[in-house]
Amino acid sequence: MPNTLIRIAASLSLLLASTAFAASSGNPVKGAELFTQCVACHNIGDGAQNLVGPNLNHVFGRVAGSVEGANYSEAMKAKGTSDKPVWNEKTLYIFLAGPARNVPGTTMGFQGFKREKEIKDLLAFLIQYSPAYEADSGKTPDAAAIAAATLPPPPSSEEEEVPEFTESYLTTAEAITTGDGLWGKQCRHCHGNSAYPGKAPKLTPASYTADFVFDRITNGFKKMPGWKSVFTLDERKALTAYVLSDKFSP
Repeated sequence: MPNTLIRIAASLSLLLASTAFAASSGNPVKGAELFTQCVACHNIGDGAQNLVGPNLNHVFGRVAGSVEGANYSEAMKAKGTSDKPVWNEKTLYIFLAGPARNVPGTTMGFQGFKREKEIKDLLAFLIQYSPAYEADSGKTPDAAAIAAATLPPPPSSEEEEVPEFTESYLTTAEAITTGDGLWGKQCRHCHGNSAYPGKAPKLTPASYTADFVFDRITNGFKKMPGWKSVFTLDERKALTAYVLSDKFSP
């Protein structure tokens, strides 16, 4: 390759490296909407605790697998111990595009975002909760700066009415079909037949009531996270209808 082309290629590589993953290019409002897919497993904001996954406060500039008391997979622990990668615009972008591909063996059930814009929007939201991090620096903030930083409040959640399940609703084809789609997208990873043994117990719908199923989906139980902030009320009702229907197939 001629020297001129080599210099052009090198310049393009530097340009892409400096801008392709910039969180500032995303929309934090849209990112907040996307984060509803994460809140079943991850807390964020002032007072956030570890759930199924680590809290995401100060995630920018943090070494992977380093949150004290977090329930990391062995794969993530190993990655954090050996490679010690720092979460930043680039590494988070790559991870969110395919968690299992980036960390083989991770127990994170999310398959990854398919659109570049979605990842950038989510990063723009998440970086608000890393106030000590210097955007696009890729560097770990000083511990004192992290301790002194003020975190935004967690995303708000609204109260909702507890639904009443009628026989006519539970047998509605539209609700069952919707629930089937949601089950395949988010639930089969842990509750499907291919997930046994170990990820989640087998379901026995014949012994469940609609209120029981809806409560488990909404509020979780033991290691199972609640999905209230991930699925809308209508989606959780549809999932309930599907689980209790004769169409249910884990």
